Formats: sequence, C-alpha cells, structure tokens
Amino acid sequence: MSWLKGLFGGGEKPPETAQMPFAHELPLGLRINGRVAFDTMMFRAHPQAWTMRLPEGHQGIPCYGYIDLRGGHALHRFYLDDDAYLQVSTASGQVEGIKAFVFQQTVNPANQAEFKRFIHEHPHLGADSIEYAGRTWYREFGDQSAAAKVPPVVYDEVLYRHDPPRRDDDLTHYAMLYRREVPELDREEFLLVTAEDYGPSEFVITYAIGLDLNTADLDIT
Repeated sequence: MSWLKGLFGGGEKPPETAQMPFAHELPLGLRINGRVAFDTMMFRAHPQAWTMRLPEGHQGIPCYGYIDLRGGHALHRFYLDDDAYLQVSTASGQVEGIKAFVFQQTVNPANQAEFKRFIHEHPHLGADSIEYAGRTWYREFGDQSAAAKVPPVVYDEVLYRHDPPRRDDDLTHYAMLYRREVPELDREEFLLVTAEDYGPSEFVITYAIGLDLNTADLDIT
C-alpha cells in the first residue's frame, strides 16, 4: 500500500491551519470537495484482462478517511462519487504509493455474532488463496509461508466530511489483501476484503478490487 502532501498560501496571512480537523497535510493536493479523474485507456484497450474498471470522468470527493499505521506511516483514502476510492500511502509525509479501489460487493451480517464469525472463520479473511469473481487471488498480507489461514489485519479509520471538513465517523477494519497477476499487461490487481465495524450494532463486509497507479494516471482539481 502507499501515501503524501498539501496546500500553501501567499499574500495576506491565511486562516490558521489549526482550524482544520486534522494536524497533517493531505497528499497530492487532494481534498474534500475536490475532484479527480483517472486515465482509463488501459481498461478500454484490454477490457477482458481486468476484473474491475475505474470510473470515467471527474469524480467528486465527498469523504476523506485517515488511517494512522504508526511509525510515521499512514493511509489516506479519498472516497469518490461512484463507489470507489483513491488510496495514498505516506511515510513521514512522503508519498510511497497510490492505489485506486472500486467496490464490488457489500454483505450485511444479520448480527454481531455473524459478523464475528466471518472475521474468525471465513476463508476470505486470511486463506492463502481464494476464488472471487471467477479469478484466483493470493494472499498479500502476512507471512506467505505461514499456515493456510492467518488472522486479518486490524486498523482504525477516521472519516471526515462536509465543508469545512469535520470529523464525522470512526470505524475499525478487519482486512485481508489479495493479489493476482494480469499477465496480458504485466500488471497486478488487488482484492481487499474488509469487515467494517462501526459499532455498536452497525457492521458491513466489503469487497473492493484495485490497482497501483502513479501521478501520471491522475488529474486532480
């Protein structure tokens, strides 16, 4: 996964940055109520090679999620209008990587017991390989030589919305990342399976498929 930086002013002294609800700068000039568009030529040129497809046109950013991975590492998620998000990973404020994910499926557990059962028992949260969307995916998180199933990775996310931005929600993720080769293009796709706990009685399981990008693939406004 991967992340980076923000805004500068000139002339008259701008409002204090302390008015923002987060102490860190946002990467790549991305922001709530900003817009981003993807270069989708690779999908149009090789439609059968991909499991997912990034949304077309400029996408609004109604929500920003911040995940503190500790040790100076963080994930910044910019949620888009069309069931997708752009994820930037940073280390000490410097961008390390960019991924875009498109949500494929949402599962609503009937109750907390069913949600916990998925976390602890379902193969999609830790098996060394799984089948999904007609493809085979191989576990990315954890020791690849480990047992056939490993525990999910757990991390917290803080969500910000509105203008000016304000803290709007918190959730805990129980996640497992998988990958598969796209041999036709010498690329990779990623499958992120996440059990999301909004507490105390709101739970959801999401499947999102994504890929690595670079700044040349983005038009940020």
